[in-house]
Amino acid sequence: MVRHSGLALLVAFGLAGLWVLDDYGVGWDAGTQRNLAAATLDYVFGDDDAIPKDSDKFYGMAFELPLLLTERVLGLEDSRDIWLSRHLITHLFFLAGGFFCYLLAYRLFENRLLAALAMLLFMLHPRLYAHSFFNTKDIPFLSMFMICLYLTHRAFEKGSLWWFVVLGIGAGLLINLRIMGATLFIVVLAMQLPDLLYADDNNRRRVLASTAMCVLSSLLTVYVSMPYLWSDPLGRSMEWFYTFSQHPTNDYPLFRGERFWSRDVHPPEYIPVWMSITTAPLALALGITGMLVVLMRGACSIRNVFRNARLRFGFLLVGCFVLPIVAVIVLSANVYNGWRQVYFLHAPFCMLAVFGAHWTFSFFRSSRLRFSAYGAVGAGVAAVAASMVSVHPDQHLYFNFLVDRTTPEHLRTRYQMDYWFTSFRYGLEHLLEQYPFSSVYVEAKLGTPLEANRQILPAADRHRLFLHDDEGDFWLNENQNIESDGTDIYSLKVYGNTIFTIRDLASQRGVKVDDVLREAYLASKPDEPVISSDWDVYVVDGALVYARESCMVGDADASFFLHVNPADVSDLSEERQKFGFDNLDFGFYRFGGIFDGVCLARIELPDYDIARISTGQFTSEGRVWSGEYSVAAADAVATAREFLEKGLQPAVSSVFDVYIDDGELIYAKSSCTDEDRDARFFLHVNPVDVSDLPEKRSESGFDNLDFNLWEHGGKADGDCFALVDLPDYDIAHISTGQYTSDGRVWSEDLEIGDK
Repeated sequence: MVRHSGLALLVAFGLAGLWVLDDYGVGWDAGTQRNLAAATLDYVFGDDDAIPKDSDKFYGMAFELPLLLTERVLGLEDSRDIWLSRHLITHLFFLAGGFFCYLLAYRLFENRLLAALAMLLFMLHPRLYAHSFFNTKDIPFLSMFMICLYLTHRAFEKGSLWWFVVLGIGAGLLINLRIMGATLFIVVLAMQLPDLLYADDNNRRRVLASTAMCVLSSLLTVYVSMPYLWSDPLGRSMEWFYTFSQHPTNDYPLFRGERFWSRDVHPPEYIPVWMSITTAPLALALGITGMLVVLMRGACSIRNVFRNARLRFGFLLVGCFVLPIVAVIVLSANVYNGWRQVYFLHAPFCMLAVFGAHWTFSFFRSSRLRFSAYGAVGAGVAAVAASMVSVHPDQHLYFNFLVDRTTPEHLRTRYQMDYWFTSFRYGLEHLLEQYPFSSVYVEAKLGTPLEANRQILPAADRHRLFLHDDEGDFWLNENQNIESDGTDIYSLKVYGNTIFTIRDLASQRGVKVDDVLREAYLASKPDEPVISSDWDVYVVDGALVYARESCMVGDADASFFLHVNPADVSDLSEERQKFGFDNLDFGFYRFGGIFDGVCLARIELPDYDIARISTGQFTSEGRVWSGEYSVAAADAVATAREFLEKGLQPAVSSVFDVYIDDGELIYAKSSCTDEDRDARFFLHVNPVDVSDLPEKRSESGFDNLDFNLWEHGGKADGDCFALVDLPDYDIAHISTGQYTSDGRVWSEDLEIGDK
């Protein structure tokens, strides 16, 4: 019977969550978190290089891995299904935290009304409610913190070894989710101290045993649940702690009208102010009241803190709430994006609010005044619920009356608003509604959140929406950079503050993206494609054009790999030089569009001299098709054929015939295979005068000009050609041939003399 009212609330909120599930966008970090879970899974199965080398490797996967495994077990492949399932599971875990809040409040006060109030206060926090759908970092940590508070109370209440083991497992998972979970662990150990000091020998041994088991089970859980720690538990744990105590991300948040680099400067009042202006007035008032009540009662009699289990737990809650704030201020920790990284503080604060409500209801002796207090609390709950409905689905932008919500654009110029850009979903949906029968091209100045919110749209809408890195017909402009120049065609406002605007770029430029694509395609039609496959690939004015006739709507989800090898590797970035090529992989939606039944994508090539291009289409299961185009081959084939038309006789007749003409070597093979395109040749040139060689070659006595066929040629019309320029000094002797890892395929020596 005790749990019935809590279960009723849980079911009611669960049904409401299902009703509004599809109203929320996708957060900036969502894709990164999902990819990290996949990398962690690969790491577990032996891919040591799967986990990224940056600070992301230390994000615990205790929640992300179950999300990924659920997705795979259910066989979810469509991006919309994947994101909705993640939103649903995250929200359900948030509701589970609320239910444990109910259970804990009832165990503390044995009052179902207070327990129900606790659950309502937990779940009716406007910002946290919205985040409970799209924030898989901070909300699971909050819910797990609430669950661990319940386990802590049960462990102290029962005093059994088993409950402390369970608490240790819960604390280990909490630390996995965020290292700040160690706060609860430290406070729990501190609350054990009086029992160690004042208990008799038998009880002291029991306390020591339970504490030891709690610590061991917690450490073991952290180790097991974080695969990255497996190879070096101590070293990587220390690195983990250091990384997150001074997180390397350097955000530039807006706070009270000023910006600061979060890693370098941190106003000490940052968290208290953010909590104060974004928490519902009722919860704020009751939470502060509860904290004062606990502290005052403890100050009146220190002994009562250790004798009274409820008051003792109240002090534990105060410690869990105050210590993290003090730590952030003292250590000047890197906190940004409002107070989302310490959303877990809502758990102890919510329970302290129950202490405040209990004292408030007990303070009034007369039934009339007590009834008035009940009415005031009920009105406060109704008010925050009404506020949430009024700004739905933008509850994550909630502010209370402590800041000016009436002056237009006041909040936007003083505080961060939609820092994860989840509202971009509504902008994309607006464009699709305005242009229901055509493709929509959006400039991807903020490509990550745009793509994230594109993925949660229905497939039919998703396939009409294309994001372009440098070009687009529309631009979604986030709230902090709004310029009032009269070109915006739509804006979304919350509390009179602009969250984003949509700008019509095509009208300003006088040209639409689909016109650019169509022009590129028409320009390519007189030419033969350089690659013919499921998609034809053309080279047009320094760009690649991918075209697919009679394409299907699903082709808009195509992903392509594009690897560009320069003629000179030094043209690559330092990071890319070790690979030897530029990786320009892309999704069709970033550079493409559909019109007149043709799928088209156009991507600009780098401006350095290109030797070879490898491209193709891939899915999660592997390559669909692939092809290569050698820029060197295009020149080599034309030049080689001109020479051969002169009737030259080969100087070497072998697997490849070799011709010499006017300081150039021509390698030719008719009816060559795809394997021949990967042929590797040695070419050693001996000068008449050794002093003509570079200094590093003077000892060997020859120039080493070994090359791959694709570097100086390629395959065309069934024939393979390579054209190599000889050095401009007098040549005495040339050795050349073809080889593989198993040895030489053929070799020949050419005596040139001093010609």
